[in-house]
Amino acid sequence: MPTTATFSSRVSRSKEKILTWICLNDNALKVAVVLAYLVVVASGATTSSIGISVLREDSSHPLGLQLGESSPIRADEYNAFSPIVLSIMATGGAPTTSVLAAPADLVHRYSSGGFFESIVFFDSTLLHSASFLPDAMVFAAHWWLPALLLFLFLPKWFVQVGAGGRWGWLAAMLIVLSPAASWWTMMPIQLIAYTVAGSTLLLSAFQRFTRQERLIPTLQSIASGILIAGMPSFYIPWSLVLGLPILLATVAWIFAVRANWKPKILALGSAGLVAMVFAGGVLWENRAGIAALLESVYPGSRRSAGAAQSFGMLFGAPALGALQEMTPVGSNESELSTAFTITFVWAAFLLVGLRKFGRPRDNVVVLVLLGFGLTWLAWCTINLGDQSAAIPLLNYIQPARAAQVCGITGAVLVCLLLSRLPARPGWRLPVVSAVVCGLITAYAASLLQQSQLPVITNTFIALVAIAVAVAVFCVTRFPHKIWPMLLVSALAAVPVINANPLLFGMGDLRVSATAGYLRDQGKTARATDGVWVSDSPAFDTVMLANGVPSLSGLQRSGPDKTQWAKLDPDQAHANEWNRGGGFIYFQWLPGQPISFGNNGSDSAMVGADPCDLKLRIPNLQGIASTHPLNDPCLRADRVLKWSDQDIFTYKFS
Repeated sequence: MPTTATFSSRVSRSKEKILTWICLNDNALKVAVVLAYLVVVASGATTSSIGISVLREDSSHPLGLQLGESSPIRADEYNAFSPIVLSIMATGGAPTTSVLAAPADLVHRYSSGGFFESIVFFDSTLLHSASFLPDAMVFAAHWWLPALLLFLFLPKWFVQVGAGGRWGWLAAMLIVLSPAASWWTMMPIQLIAYTVAGSTLLLSAFQRFTRQERLIPTLQSIASGILIAGMPSFYIPWSLVLGLPILLATVAWIFAVRANWKPKILALGSAGLVAMVFAGGVLWENRAGIAALLESVYPGSRRSAGAAQSFGMLFGAPALGALQEMTPVGSNESELSTAFTITFVWAAFLLVGLRKFGRPRDNVVVLVLLGFGLTWLAWCTINLGDQSAAIPLLNYIQPARAAQVCGITGAVLVCLLLSRLPARPGWRLPVVSAVVCGLITAYAASLLQQSQLPVITNTFIALVAIAVAVAVFCVTRFPHKIWPMLLVSALAAVPVINANPLLFGMGDLRVSATAGYLRDQGKTARATDGVWVSDSPAFDTVMLANGVPSLSGLQRSGPDKTQWAKLDPDQAHANEWNRGGGFIYFQWLPGQPISFGNNGSDSAMVGADPCDLKLRIPNLQGIASTHPLNDPCLRADRVLKWSDQDIFTYKFS
């Protein structure tokens, strides 16, 4: 007869085998993610919309291979984000945004040569460090890097804070497959991935310091600090909404866990010191761009107050598959897209249903994420009045922007709570959670049907509600099974499967005859401190992508007032051009005085005589025009083709 000790030993060995299988399976998933990353990099595949027809020489004969249609609403991506990346690759340094603009290193995560930003914005530094690779591969490697880091580090973070790694995989899938991530071209992923990676390394450093190791945890702390130092960059409102909860939950967990204070101080102190030094260094190196942004009419002077957003927008993410069929009424795909905010409702039922929640110190990660989630939800569901625009940090976050991505925090929160469910949670909690989540989704979808998305049918609403209910029920009822997670991932992919194209290479922006001509002109202009200018926004984009210094084009942080003084010496029209986050457009007005205007938000417009412009900007070397020019100072150079029209280029005689 086996003794009790023998039986316990067998149980222990069985548990060990199960844990080993889970670890190996988790590692196998990570290997699969890395292999998938290598495949897309090797093939130069991205979901970028730079293959859109306006960025082609001849849209009826596009170059390269693209599956699916580009997304016209993602103008920031194909006119700014991606061309900036291509410009860095072309110049081997800073991108050739407009010389009238202040540096935009901080808001686009690239380096102009500063020591601190070259390290903190390592993802952009790699663009020219990997110049030995084909451009298409470098572009794809940069494109998918945030997603790679999210899938590699978020499951590990879940394990470190006491949840199962499988729930980290589910959370990562809910983030990546959210409509907000798809219709904002992966911006939310980039804004959380580096903070997740830094937080995971911080926890790893703490654990190694606990084991009295020194070298490896010190290196991990340094890497963690560098990653965390980059959090207040790119799109700062979303950086706060997405990155801050993860970081503070990580710090709170280290403080709360039962352990000696020495490893806590070593991990938090070293990583915190590195983060402060590098963040301070980056801010100092970018002081001119920050000042330009804060002093701009738009968006620097904008402050937001808490305000209620529509219920349909908040909870309608599962029904946004209709965005693949139509442009929403009175809005657009990006503005209407959200993450899965319904996860907060799901989490609320789990909080009530978990009978043994435990002490606060054992639930500090959940409490921190819950606190942030409630804060963001309050900011976008309650009219807090104009006085709330005085609340620091929050007043930089538009309620609509908080509404779009707060569901990502909800996805992390609900997965942490699901990890606490017993193997047999019963039927009441799964059924009630599923029914309520399904009904709320149906109501939200119905509101969208009556407003922005009239294409939605009643049958579609019913199917979406049932899908949400089934997903919530299956995961809640069978929390220790893998198939419910696969089901949820498959259902989450349906609303976004065709949101973006699959593009191999970089389209006409690099391999066309026009692109080749501009690359040569860009090298000459950079070597002689020359600049170009055009009256075509689409041509501005191809100039940027090929490293041509220009007057027209991007003004992302704000204006360089010294440069604008050459056009407007008395700054009498500063209200027209003191704008950030946008573009500078030119119009040719031969024989007329220079004029200024704006589009009411982020774009400045300049009307000018080319010869007068040359007098004001002596290093002006080239003019590009959508129509022939006969000014006496101009000498015709070449006629190019771009965006299905002739572009006439001129040099100065």
